[in-house]
Amino acid sequence: MLLNLITISFGVGEFFSTVFLMLIILSFCAYLYRISKKYQKSKYAISSLAIMLALHLVVFPFLYTLMLKSNPNSFEFKTAIHDNQKQVVMNEWIDDSKDIPSQIKYLENIKLSNYTILNKSLKELEQLTFTEGYILHSDFDFNIPGKDYMATIYIFDKKGVLKKKFRKTGGQSELDSMKFGSVITHDINYLKNELHYYKVKKVELDKNNFWTYTTLLPYSASSLFTGNMSPLTPTANIFYTIHYIIIYCIGIGVFLHFLIRNLELIIRNRKS
Repeated sequence: MLLNLITISFGVGEFFSTVFLMLIILSFCAYLYRISKKYQKSKYAISSLAIMLALHLVVFPFLYTLMLKSNPNSFEFKTAIHDNQKQVVMNEWIDDSKDIPSQIKYLENIKLSNYTILNKSLKELEQLTFTEGYILHSDFDFNIPGKDYMATIYIFDKKGVLKKKFRKTGGQSELDSMKFGSVITHDINYLKNELHYYKVKKVELDKNNFWTYTTLLPYSASSLFTGNMSPLTPTANIFYTIHYIIIYCIGIGVFLHFLIRNLELIIRNRKS
């Protein structure tokens, strides 16, 4: 399940927003299902409504997103919807990834310019350290309630202007012995992994693989009534047909139940 959730989202932020949205919807459905027991005459209608919403807003959009990740041609979308959504994701990709190469290059330059002190521990850098192009200093904060100790490494240029700041958390002995070079290398590797992720994402975008659960949900939820998306592959057609049947059967049943209940109340009020 966890791997599927990661598959239908892009990145950590999208993963958590996907999980959060699904939990909100499922919590509401669970609440409806629970309170249905309080209304004996409408018990089955309310519980059926809860199940219908869970299927319509969580289960089927989840399955459709997995299908689109596996085969972007599983569904056909209206041209405006498809192109607009792709452009939105592409703009996000450009905004998020454009500065990463320059950040990597800048950190690598810092590493090269301070190669003589790469093996110095952060504890040793508590005293101002001068290199060919930079001034370095670190300080430690051991009084952060509920958190590990924190070391902050400052990098200034020769004029004393702050150019870069790193923060590292951990145990006291770990931070004291941590090497300056390992701090720089860790951040460079992190940014390189980020860059690799964005390159992979760009390949997926070029293949029209840009749908996630959160972006697909509005179109999936309304497609039964608007035709915003249509199934193309046999598997997509099967699930889409099942989706149609379940939603219409349960939906009509719930609607008729409450319609009959209201008519009964109206008749009773007129008789009284």
